[in-house]
Amino acid sequence: MKLIGARQAWADSQHESNASITGAALESAESATKIKAARMRRHEVVFAAIGEEEEARIKIVRQRISIAETRRTPLGRSTARAAHLVMMGKIQRAIETLPFQVQQFGHFMYHPMMTMQHVMNAVALITARADLSALTDQKRQKVYCLITMALQSYKSEVRGGPQWGPARVAEDIQAFFGVSIDPKNWTRDWLDLWDSLRKVIQEADIEAQSPVWQVIHAEKAENAA
Repeated sequence: MKLIGARQAWADSQHESNASITGAALESAESATKIKAARMRRHEVVFAAIGEEEEARIKIVRQRISIAETRRTPLGRSTARAAHLVMMGKIQRAIETLPFQVQQFGHFMYHPMMTMQHVMNAVALITARADLSALTDQKRQKVYCLITMALQSYKSEVRGGPQWGPARVAEDIQAFFGVSIDPKNWTRDWLDLWDSLRKVIQEADIEAQSPVWQVIHAEKAENAA
C-alpha cells in the first residue's frame, strides 16, 4: 500500500484493489499450463430450487493436477500482497482507536463502499458538536437537512470539487427532503450556520485522520532508518 496521505490510506485500508487482483488473475491464466482434454472430467452438479425456481443442473469441469506440474506465483507478488495486508491491518487498528461516531464519520468521508449507517452517524456527530442554540424553532426543523448537505459539500471539497453554493444546497434539500429554503436569503438566513458547520466538520475530519497519520509517520520513519 502506498502511504500518500491519511485520506488515501483510510480508503485503501478498507479493500484490496480489484484491478490488481483481476490483473494478477489474468496474468496467472496466461502463464498457466494448458490442460489437455484427456485430463478433464465433466460432472453434473444439481443446485436445489429456491422458491418457485426450477432446480439448475450445471456441468462443471474437474481438473486433475499432476504432481509434476509447477504453478508459480510471479516473484514479489505474494510478498507485496502480504505487506499490503499488514499495512491494512495497521491502519484499521488505528481507526478503531477513534470514538465510534468519529470512525463512522471517517467511513462516510473515505470508505470506498459508504453505507447509510455511515451517513446517519456522521450527521449525528456533527449535530451533537455544532452550536445550534441560537436557532429558531423554524430553522431547527431544517437543520438536519442543512447538516447533511454540509457534509456532502465538504466531501466534495476534499476530493477537489468546489464548495456547494446556495442554489445547489437549496436544490438538493428540496430533492432529497422535500424541504424548501430560499437561496435568495442565504446570506441573511443560513450563511453563518453553514460556515460554522463547515468548521465543525473540518475539525472532525482532522480528528479522524490523526491516528492514521501517526501510522504513516511511524512507517516512513522506520523505512528511513
